[in-house]
Amino acid sequence: MKKLPFSLRQKILISYLSAVLILMTVIYPLASFMVQQTVLKLLKERSSELIERIRHESNDYALVQRLKDQRALIFFRVSLITNERKLLYDSYTKRLLGPKFNQQTAVHPEVEQAFEEGTGFYEDDSKLLGQRFVYHAEAFEFQDKTYVLRTAFPFKFVSDLTHNVEFNLIALSSVALLLFSLMTWIILNRLTMPIQRIITTIKPYQDGRIQTLPRIATDASAYEDVQTLADTLNLLSTKIQSNIDILTQERNETSTVLESLVEGVIAIDQHQIVTYANQMALNLLGISREALFGKPSHLIHNDTCLQLLINCQQTHKILTETVEIRRQDQKFFLDVIAIPKANDSGAVLVMEDKSTHYKLLNMRKDFIANASHELKTPITIIRGFAETLHDHPDLPAETCAKITNKILQNCKRMSSLVKDLLVLTDIENIPHSRLIECDLHEVVQKCCLVLQDLYPGSFITINKIPEHEMFITGDPSLLEMAVMNLLENAAKYSHPPAKITVSLDHVEQRIQLKIADKGIGIPENDLEQIFHRFYTVNKAHSRKLGGSGLGLSIVETVVEKHGGDVSVASKLGEGSTFTISLPRI
Repeated sequence: MKKLPFSLRQKILISYLSAVLILMTVIYPLASFMVQQTVLKLLKERSSELIERIRHESNDYALVQRLKDQRALIFFRVSLITNERKLLYDSYTKRLLGPKFNQQTAVHPEVEQAFEEGTGFYEDDSKLLGQRFVYHAEAFEFQDKTYVLRTAFPFKFVSDLTHNVEFNLIALSSVALLLFSLMTWIILNRLTMPIQRIITTIKPYQDGRIQTLPRIATDASAYEDVQTLADTLNLLSTKIQSNIDILTQERNETSTVLESLVEGVIAIDQHQIVTYANQMALNLLGISREALFGKPSHLIHNDTCLQLLINCQQTHKILTETVEIRRQDQKFFLDVIAIPKANDSGAVLVMEDKSTHYKLLNMRKDFIANASHELKTPITIIRGFAETLHDHPDLPAETCAKITNKILQNCKRMSSLVKDLLVLTDIENIPHSRLIECDLHEVVQKCCLVLQDLYPGSFITINKIPEHEMFITGDPSLLEMAVMNLLENAAKYSHPPAKITVSLDHVEQRIQLKIADKGIGIPENDLEQIFHRFYTVNKAHSRKLGGSGLGLSIVETVVEKHGGDVSVASKLGEGSTFTISLPRI
């Protein structure tokens, strides 16, 4: 059963009224008893006074006469009983019976009680008078004998008096209750109004309708205690709001730090529910915040990560693991650390994307293998020819000349390979101080002139070059190396005479350089790997032309170091077009 929502003052008022009603309920039954006691007391007092006035007479006759003279003190009925239990006098019985009256033995309970105890009290119906009486009997000494004075009072008068008292009591109590209720309500209303105002002020904050605790204002009529309460609440509100602001600021700072991390962070509680996930974690897992936050951790969709979290919570130890994730035909490598929270409140999962690291390791491994292979081939050839000369010193001069020429060619190839490797290393470690403002138009024209000298039969067409200068921030020597590499490849891999088209243009905030040829082209399957180190489409043809397989890799590295990108479009048998895009000043 739902409790009624009584206010404080209503509860106090109801409590007071309940107490008053209980008191009235207790007092009301006492009214009859109080009236009876009052009548009995009056009977006793009048009886004692009558006795004092008549007890000094000399004989029974004088005693009765003296009693008759005391009409002012006589009740409705009065009787005298001698020590022999004889009725000496009865004010009503003798008058009603007349000659029939006799001094019969008076046998009444109150009389017997008076002879034994001194006083007696009894209620009884009188057959003679036809009504109920309240009787009081009191013994006294007369002429060394014990007499009893018996008085009677009509019960109807007692009943009427009781009803009057009860009615007056009810009327008085009702008026008192009404006045008391009104006064209590006024007093309580005045006492609780400031408190009610405080409650009304802070109620919107309790209901969540406002975000800050409002200041409590009190008027000059407020009691000192209420003013103290309001001041205390205002001080408490200020401290709470200050703490909330500090916690909010710390939370925002923590959130900003976590969101700016390159590591993914996921937090779960003791029930395996995700309580936090930064954007990097969502990106690594390929899931939205709404699909993960506040949901069970099994939605991470990675058994290794999930098991790592469970083991971390069970063992209370920091656990690490390398996880491989495949998504959209891509493979990612994550170094995952599971850290238990204090007091068994959950765990935190930190994920670091090591895909680039593992890719570099594989590239380094491939590079070492390829470099070793590329160096091993000319060394083997040189060694073979050297052993031939050593074992056959009498070879004809013409044969020796051919062998020596082969050795020289392979030495040049090794020198070119080592030179390109050193160039790659130099490019990867280029300091920022080497980058200066330079004109790309001038670099391209210079490279075209050099190529014209190297390949006199080539036709180089330069078009779409704006008249104004095209400045970028870069290293002129490295840019010349990259452009020269592309121009030489265009000439080498074209049927003579080579036809090369060079264009230079502004595209939004970048400068775009295109070098197109009408050469042999590149197969479509090789386009994705054309910039890999030591990769050649036709190894025999490349070796014949003295290529090391590092030229395009050098071009890509130079362009990336300058904040640009390089791409290729080619069709086998029709030629290739290399495009370099660099940010302009």
